[in-house]
Amino acid sequence: MKESARQFRERKRSHIAVALSPETQVNGKARALLDEIELIHEALPDVNLDQISMERTFFGYRAQVPLYISSMTAGHSKGVTINRRLARAAQEFGWMMGVGSQRRELNDPAASKEWKIVRKVAPKACLLGNIGITQLIDTPVETIEQLIDHLEARALFVHLNPLQEALQPEGTPYFSGAIQALERLVKRLSVPVIVKEVGCGISVQTVRRLVEVGVQIIDVAGLGGTHWGRVEGLRAATNKRGYRYRFDVSLAFWNWGISTVESLLQIKRENVSCQVWASGGVRTGVDAAKLIALGAQAVGIAQPLLQAALKGEQALFELMKTISEQLRIALFVTGCSHINDLNERKVKYGILRVNEFC
Repeated sequence: MKESARQFRERKRSHIAVALSPETQVNGKARALLDEIELIHEALPDVNLDQISMERTFFGYRAQVPLYISSMTAGHSKGVTINRRLARAAQEFGWMMGVGSQRRELNDPAASKEWKIVRKVAPKACLLGNIGITQLIDTPVETIEQLIDHLEARALFVHLNPLQEALQPEGTPYFSGAIQALERLVKRLSVPVIVKEVGCGISVQTVRRLVEVGVQIIDVAGLGGTHWGRVEGLRAATNKRGYRYRFDVSLAFWNWGISTVESLLQIKRENVSCQVWASGGVRTGVDAAKLIALGAQAVGIAQPLLQAALKGEQALFELMKTISEQLRIALFVTGCSHINDLNERKVKYGILRVNEFC
């Protein structure tokens, strides 16, 4: 059954509420793997803290730090306020920002007004579009190009979420033809395509398939943070349309996925040639530093920023300033004068223990 505009808005609002529940957050092995990564302390760094550069350039945009606000929400009234705050903060601190799904715009052209509001308050922010793979399959590239224009996006996230779609009462678990659709998009879209998961990770085998069709940037978005299988299971538990049984179904998948660390290590070990981004369970600038040392070119954060944005702009600004400074100090105390100096040589022997899981 086709989802109405009202049902779409209700679903997006419920996603925000449920995603903030502690039950949706993965800990255990995935968090332990990130904690296993140890950066080597340098007691005598040959650099001043204020001389450290964290800049990297993406799509012609010079990011002050290689961090991005990972895609969260869009297409409903509360989303406008959240995205306006996030975009202002992204512009202020030189982060990139992935917006929530632009799916609603495919059937409701008026939905693009949200981005006009966002652009008004953050005209220089580096915004990245977002569409789901299941919508991409049946949508002409020309229509996707319009989404880019509405947002003035520098790149497009295409998100992969098979587990979420399978468990979601309103889900669209129709992935046949997805790889062909991606190949068409990569060849014809005017901006780079970033393929990302939403919290279950991407295996090295899938990375290879993506690279073969021309995808150059992949966000592994692994297990470790908000788990959308849990989100949809918890939503199903209160569903009044005969879908409550899906909560019981979801329980078998509450820890399903490949951790962010495992995904990065597999790609590094197999020496697959592509630009890798990482998100999933990142909570501090030190977490981000660890993933960058393992090969991530950029690191995304979502749930903590959503919590802060709901409190207000000041809380969001303070959190992003804190995370940026944590990353800067992590560079300083590992003896790095530039973000590019942070690599596997700065990782302690703990990485060998992590390799046992790969």
